[in-house]
Amino acid sequence: MIKQILSSCSWFKLTVLALLSLNVLIYAISHNLLNAIDALCWVLLLIMFELEAFSQTAPFSTATRCMMRNALILVVLAVFFIYIGSNEWLDVGNAVLWFMLIALLELEIRYPQTVLNHPQAYWLATLGVFIGLLAMVGIWLSRSAWLDAYDAVLWIVAFAVIDVDIFKFLQLKSH
Repeated sequence: MIKQILSSCSWFKLTVLALLSLNVLIYAISHNLLNAIDALCWVLLLIMFELEAFSQTAPFSTATRCMMRNALILVVLAVFFIYIGSNEWLDVGNAVLWFMLIALLELEIRYPQTVLNHPQAYWLATLGVFIGLLAMVGIWLSRSAWLDAYDAVLWIVAFAVIDVDIFKFLQLKSH
C-alpha cells in the first residue's frame, strides 16, 4: 500500500517534500522552535492532503486522516494566534492566505459536489489565494528576507503541484 503511494509520486514531488522537510530543520536552527513547529505541521498537512488522492489505499482511514488534519490545523491556528500576540503582521497575513487555501482544499475533500456545482467560483477563489501568496513573496524579497521568500516559493510550488495540480487548475473548465 505505501509502496503503491510512493511509486505513483513523482521524483519532483518527493524532492519538494524533502526540501520542505529541510526547511523545518533550517528554521529550527536559524529562527526559533515556533517557526519549526509551524513548518513541521504544514509539511505534515501537505502529506495528509496528498494521501487524499490515495483514499482507497492510504495507510489511514478517512476518519483518521480527517482527525489528523484537524489536529494539525489546530496547532497551526495556535501558532497563528501567537503571531498575532507578537504583532508579526506579515506572518499573520501570510497565514490567513494559507488558511484560505486549506479551507478550499477541505471544501474540495468534504463537499466535492459543491465544488463541482460552482467550478468558476472555486477556480477564482483559488487563483486569488495564489496571487496573494505570490505577493507575499514579493514583500519578503523587498525586505531582504531571503529565507522567508525562498520558503514561500517552495510552499507555493508544493501546493500548486502536489495538491492543487496547477496545470489542470489553470485550464478553466466551463461545464
